[in-house]
Amino acid sequence: MTTSPAKTTINTELMTALKKYKVTPIRITNDIHSPLQQYVDQIYVINMVQDIRKRNYIHVLFQKYKINYTLVLVDKVDPAVFETLTKHHKMSMPELGCTLSHMWCLIHLLKNEYKNAIIFEDDIVLSKTFVEDFIALLSMHPTTDFMLLGAHDFNFSRTNHANVENRVYRPTFDPNFPLYGAHANYYSFQGAKRMLYIRTTHLSFFDNEYNLMFDTLPNAYICYPNLVLSNMSESGISDTHKKDFCTQHEYNYYNCCFKDLNFRQYNLMYTNIFDVKLYKNKDTQSVEDFITACLQTILGDPEKIHSVKNRCALDFFNMSDILYILMNRSTLDRSKQSL
Repeated sequence: MTTSPAKTTINTELMTALKKYKVTPIRITNDIHSPLQQYVDQIYVINMVQDIRKRNYIHVLFQKYKINYTLVLVDKVDPAVFETLTKHHKMSMPELGCTLSHMWCLIHLLKNEYKNAIIFEDDIVLSKTFVEDFIALLSMHPTTDFMLLGAHDFNFSRTNHANVENRVYRPTFDPNFPLYGAHANYYSFQGAKRMLYIRTTHLSFFDNEYNLMFDTLPNAYICYPNLVLSNMSESGISDTHKKDFCTQHEYNYYNCCFKDLNFRQYNLMYTNIFDVKLYKNKDTQSVEDFITACLQTILGDPEKIHSVKNRCALDFFNMSDILYILMNRSTLDRSKQSL
């Protein structure tokens, strides 16, 4: 198991970079009576300025779930900042961008003294009963300081599935079986403080060394079944994070990180396969026809098409939703509000 890093001084260059980091927060209210507001002070969704389709997807998704949130618009890391911060740390530019964006959210949480928050990334897939399940989970474990709402735990089917109790578990760590999952993290104020300390004293890819949270926080957990999945067919970080459809890489991921995963329990939609030309085709007038046509251009194989299409929530999204997601602009950009 990885031990706590020896270096415990604050990385001043990192803190300087964070002060200059370009972020535009936009408050989005979908329902003033949203039940999540009674349990969570803030919900962040990180999105790159260039990723309009993901931004539109989140807009549609959270409207349907009546979730209020703060869209955290971030830009690419400045090359000079990247060179400065990675002199002694092996990270790619997207990995550094991921870390900085999460750290910005943590600083914002602490600065505003929120009692708790959820930080999402923009490739999330929510369970069909996400809101009620999250409320029930937090009610069962009210002292939680940190929780992965959807882990990439490569030691789950091998070992950690046996640790699940009351829908949560604390992982048994094995250096040969990594644990990731920054796409959906819950923090208390204390949990956010601990995570910020870890990353400001030891710069790394954000969800590297999650064991450092579990080593010091007795009320840190992973929920199972996952309340949140991520779209593994699309990654803005690197090809190593991406799992292409119906490949051995994808199979190994689901085989290691889950037991009896049922995609139909989630409102899953692979927005990265959407093809504007196919949307305009007169033969793709239903969501199922459109998704089938998109998968045909990517996979070709009828059996694979059927397998992937069966994961999708064809009755949750409609053609108007798909059109909005496909727009090359975002209506959210017109309503920027500073926090």
